[in-house]
Amino acid sequence: MPISSESARIFGLAALAANALVALPAAAQVTPSDVRDLVGARAASGESELASRGYVNVGGQTGADRKWTYWWNDRRGVCLTVSTAEGRYDSLVSAPNADCRQRADQGFAPPPFGYGGPGRDDYREHIALICYGQGDKLTTQPQTGYQWDDDKRKYVPKSGYELTHQDYSTSVTIEIDGERGRIRPAKNMLPPLRSGGADGWYDLANLSISRDFIRGEFRLNGANKPKMTIDRRAGHISLDGLTKFNGTCTPLDADRKF
Repeated sequence: MPISSESARIFGLAALAANALVALPAAAQVTPSDVRDLVGARAASGESELASRGYVNVGGQTGADRKWTYWWNDRRGVCLTVSTAEGRYDSLVSAPNADCRQRADQGFAPPPFGYGGPGRDDYREHIALICYGQGDKLTTQPQTGYQWDDDKRKYVPKSGYELTHQDYSTSVTIEIDGERGRIRPAKNMLPPLRSGGADGWYDLANLSISRDFIRGEFRLNGANKPKMTIDRRAGHISLDGLTKFNGTCTPLDADRKF
C-alpha cells in the first residue's frame, strides 16, 4: 500500500541511516578477499577449494531451501559462513569466531559450565546457542510509476516508498549467564529503525528458564519487541513480533547439549 510523501521521506532517511550504519567496518558482514571467487561455485568443488586454502569445516545446519556450513581458518583467524542453495555457494561471509566454536575476544565470561559447588543452590545456567532458520520482517522498498497530473494534463513520473514484508534465511546467537541473557540477530533481521544494542547484542528482558523452555523478549525499537521462546526438548526457537523467526538451535559448547 503506498504511503504519504512525508512518511516516504522519513522512511527514506531511515533507510539511508541504516545503510550508513551497516557500512561501518565493525558491523559489516563481508566476503574475505581469498574466497570471493568461490561465490556461485558448485558446492562439491568449493569444499575442495576451501580446504586447499586452509579452511576446515567445523559444522553446519540445513534449512528449508538452503544449507549453512561453517569453516575455520586457523592461520588467518577467520570464521566463514557459507550459504549453499541449489547446489551452489550463494554467499561466503565472515562471521564471529563463536560461530566456528572458537573463543571470542569479547562476550560473556561465565565460570566453567556445570555445578559451581557441592550444593544444588550453587548451580547457574550457562548456555551459548547458535540458531538457524527463516523469518520475515517489515521493510521499505522504493516504488516508481506514473500518475496523472491535472495541471500538466499528462502522466508524470512518481516515486516513493512502500511497506512490505521481506523473507530471510539467517541465524541468531544467544548467550545466557545465570539470570541474565542476550541475543545477537543477524544484520539482515534488523529493521531500518532500531535502538539500543551493543556490538549487535540486545539484552533479554523478562528472562525465564525452566527445564523445558527458555523465554524472554528484547527491544529493537519502540514498536518492535520480539518475544523469544526456546523449546529445550526439541531445540526449536521462535521470535514473535514485527520481526519473526523460526529455527533450530545448536549449542556452541562442545561438552554438552543444552
